Parts: sequence; C-alpha cells; structure tokens
Amino acid sequence: MKLGIMGGTFDPIHLGHLHVARAALQEGGLHQVVFLPDGDPPHKTPLTPAPLRLEMVRLGLLDEPCFMVSDMEIKRQGTTYTVDTLLALKQEAPGRELVYLIGSDTLFLFPTWRTAEKVARLCSMLVVMRQGDEEADIRAEQARLMARYGLESTLLVARGLPISSSQVRALCRQGQDIAPLLPPKVADFIKRHRLYQG
Repeated sequence: MKLGIMGGTFDPIHLGHLHVARAALQEGGLHQVVFLPDGDPPHKTPLTPAPLRLEMVRLGLLDEPCFMVSDMEIKRQGTTYTVDTLLALKQEAPGRELVYLIGSDTLFLFPTWRTAEKVARLCSMLVVMRQGDEEADIRAEQARLMARYGLESTLLVARGLPISSSQVRALCRQGQDIAPLLPPKVADFIKRHRLYQG
C-alpha cells in the first residue's frame, strides 16, 4: 500500500491542494492521500485556529473517496516536525510505503529540515513544480538531494494551479468572490464563520 502524505496549514484548503493530490494519486500510483493540517509548524504561523482549519479540510474532502484527513499533527504538543509524523505513520502500519507530497519550493528547503537524513529514509517524495521554478533546476536539486541524503523524489508531470491560501485570504479581506478557488462547502464555511475578514 502506498500512502500519499500532504501536510500544510490549509488556511484554507483550496482547489490547488486537491488538484495536486489527484495528480499524485494518479501519477504516483498511490492508494490513498492523507491530509495533515499543521499544529504548530516551524516555518509558518497559521492565522486560523486548528479546529477550524481541520473542519475546512474535512469539508473539502467529502467528495473525494481516496482522500482522508488526520488530526495527528494538531494533537501533538509543541512544534510539529515531519520526521515525527512519518515515524508515527510507520508505527501504525510498518509495511506501508510513505510518499510525501511537496512543492518544488519546499524541495529546495529540504536541507534545512530537522533530521533530513532520517526523513529521506522514511519516505520518498512527489514534487509538484511551482510557478517561477525551472525544471532543470528542480532536477539538479533532486540529484543533489539523492547524492547527499539518499532522498528519492519524482517530479510530477502535472503542474500546480495558480491558487494560494494567501490569495484566498486577500480576496476575503477585499470582499471579493472566493467561490471559484475553493470546494463549495469550504467557501460556505468561510462565509458562515466570517473568516479572513481582516
């Protein structure tokens, strides 16, 4: 069994996240993708409380039978590190193959990760190209990370959509329509709870 792992603040989850997860499912031969909203991530500070972000992810995945959400990282006390999540997932099902989904921007940051060598032993990675990155640069970085850490990674053919959570939040603050960027139930939830209003 190959489990795809998609971490993030999901503040909020949007159609770009789902697009990448669907592409990874197909191109990576994954059986499932688990979405893991961050609790206290080392690189970002979420604006929205964890229970609301978790509920938005749950709503966004209702029509996706191969996707699920876990509150594992939200429940963990203190700063959340990828290596701890991978170890917990391995413990749950030792024979399961773990495949981490990342953007190419994150690939270039991999050497800054805590215990990068251990992460590379625990999982492989599927990489989606971000706007502004060049394929040749990404492939060169993949080769460097393989040589230095033994990190196996595959660049997806599918490209990411030009949508970001910060864009959604900015549109909310401006009173603009966010519906085209989000799963409908997530857009309704944001309006109902008046999130990202400034």
